[in-house]
Amino acid sequence: MAAQQHRPVAHTPLRSRLRRASGLDHNPLCRPVDRARSRLVLALPVVLAALLAVSAAVAVLVFRAETRSEREAARHRHAVVATTVGPAVPDDLRTGSSGARAPARWSYPTGPGGGTVRVSTGTPVGTAVPIHVDDNGAPTAGARDTTAILADAGILGLGTAAGLTSLAVLGCTVHRRALDRRAERSWEPEWERVEPLWTQRR
Repeated sequence: MAAQQHRPVAHTPLRSRLRRASGLDHNPLCRPVDRARSRLVLALPVVLAALLAVSAAVAVLVFRAETRSEREAARHRHAVVATTVGPAVPDDLRTGSSGARAPARWSYPTGPGGGTVRVSTGTPVGTAVPIHVDDNGAPTAGARDTTAILADAGILGLGTAAGLTSLAVLGCTVHRRALDRRAERSWEPEWERVEPLWTQRR
């Protein structure tokens, strides 16, 4: 006896799903809950595409905002050369940093300045260290390049996409389970209504 061949599982064509979701499918066995399921399946990709577009827009807006902020901050940030006037003191080992700090002096049009600057471990006294100061001559952070700003915007965009996608999938799953429970409760009474029509057709 020849081995029994397994027929492939038939999948509902997209056109049939569209007709069912839109209510154009007049099959009496197609219940309102079935149409709701079809609408849910068809709506999920559209919602996900919209959420990805929103996440991309968020990333673009963040990149533009941070670029403008960095450009504005650059107007009040000035590069000077400081000279260390004391030995480099290693950072606390508990912080996990391998750098050090040293007292230094620098000059700026507003007058001489001084303070502590970051240096490499073992930096000798009298070493020139490039730093940035603000309009008042106080040390400030250096400029962020475009790559760093782009990375921050990308991470925020990906995080937004992941969060919104998770919420959409969770909402779809909860809605689908609610539809399944609704279908189970309504199956028998709806079959009693449809069964006479089905038997007449046969």
